[in-house]
Amino acid sequence: MTGKLMDGKKGLIMGVANDHSIAWGIARSLADQGAELAFTYQGEAFGRRLKPLAESVSSDIVLPCDVEDIDSVDAVFAALKDKWGSIDFLVHSVGFS
Repeated sequence: MTGKLMDGKKGLIMGVANDHSIAWGIARSLADQGAELAFTYQGEAFGRRLKPLAESVSSDIVLPCDVEDIDSVDAVFAALKDKWGSIDFLVHSVGFS
């Protein structure tokens, strides 16, 4: 086998709080295996922390998302559909929802 396990796969990571969070560990592993990632955050403070992390795994998709607001969730999936067409996986690691 010459390729990486997640080569060509695209997925959304929800719930990265910082570089110590479980979601970030999962995201790093997925990126190491070749996945292309998008991230969501809730609140500007989380966004400021997340953007450099996303850049470190070559992701330029960092979207605000309030998981308690269906319109916000719909907007994320609409943006991903526009960018990628579809996703292959979702990591839901939000501490509440």
